[in-house]
Amino acid sequence: MRALGLYIHIPFCKRKCNYCDFYSLSCTQGAQISEYINSLSVQFKTQSHLFSDCVFDTVFLGGGTPSLLSPNDILRLFSAIRENFNIDDNAEISIEANPGTLNKEKLTTLRDAGVNRMSIGLQSYFDSELELLGRIHTLSDFERTFSLARSEGFDNINIDIMYALPNQKKADFLKTLDYVVEKSPEHISSYCLKIEKNTPFFKTVNPVSLPNEDTQYEMYIDMCDILSKSGYEQYEISNFSKMGKRCKHNMKYWLSQEYVSFGPGAHSYFNGERYSYSPNLHDYVSAIKDGKLPYAIIQESADIGENEKRDEYVMLKLRLCDGICEADFKNLFGISVAEAYPDIEKYIKSGHVLRYNGALRFSSKGFFVSNYILSDILFNN
Repeated sequence: MRALGLYIHIPFCKRKCNYCDFYSLSCTQGAQISEYINSLSVQFKTQSHLFSDCVFDTVFLGGGTPSLLSPNDILRLFSAIRENFNIDDNAEISIEANPGTLNKEKLTTLRDAGVNRMSIGLQSYFDSELELLGRIHTLSDFERTFSLARSEGFDNINIDIMYALPNQKKADFLKTLDYVVEKSPEHISSYCLKIEKNTPFFKTVNPVSLPNEDTQYEMYIDMCDILSKSGYEQYEISNFSKMGKRCKHNMKYWLSQEYVSFGPGAHSYFNGERYSYSPNLHDYVSAIKDGKLPYAIIQESADIGENEKRDEYVMLKLRLCDGICEADFKNLFGISVAEAYPDIEKYIKSGHVLRYNGALRFSSKGFFVSNYILSDILFNN
């Protein structure tokens, strides 16, 4: 059977964070969330026949804030998932969680529903930085949530942190990092703050207040060194794990494997087609009620073009520390990496890209400027 990933977008938050540009809505009304779970259940049932020959070996609830769901809605959602899809007995089942939305009852419900991996958004050790980011939790909330999750038997936990915040000193970020390492989670994700359009930060943050590029680079390099010495393998630009604890669902994205997503704004890759749903909750729910598929198709052709496939392969594989196997690339595309992307040679010479054991991968300094390098080698040929 074909192995797929299943992503479900929960587009609700108590309050949107100041830096977030994902599709989500502030919501404190349980009725609206319950109606959304009803809509998802209908769509699952309507479309389940499309995946009758598939098994889902990863499930990921993202957002938004999936941990905002009530225990009853959690159980209803997972009941609908299992009734309509073939979920592998050993599937990795993840949920993103905000420490300000969890309690013992909800954690017990998540565990009983089959969730076996939790991603908790800490972001910073300092309450002042959390307030600046617009987070609804404090450090003490995180302490309580992490302790409860461990006591409820969650033994695969990711902690999200951020660096290069406005007015942040390197020592402050390293304090956050040291605190997280002390907690010894199985996985750590660390993201550099990007000021995106249509976010409160875009309108209010003075660019001068952000750490300069040299400081950001020092933060990144020091982080990679500290986590490596603490037993964490860097397997992707921003992701570090203990042995055997890579996020299997996210690896599907980076390895160009198939996944199916549900929810407004969610993207899928299935049967060689990439498509996404309109990022509008009202339109999404209304379309399901009316018996229509709420597709806002991005890629309408039955198959992605060969050049696009090749570019995506390079872009995604170079996000991983494993990089691109040059022999695999030639077998897949009938051309060498150097022939397809001649500009990569200058980055090999500069040390931003390493050639090692038949593979091409970014060095640490290459990872730090990877967006620039990828843009240059992919789109300037």
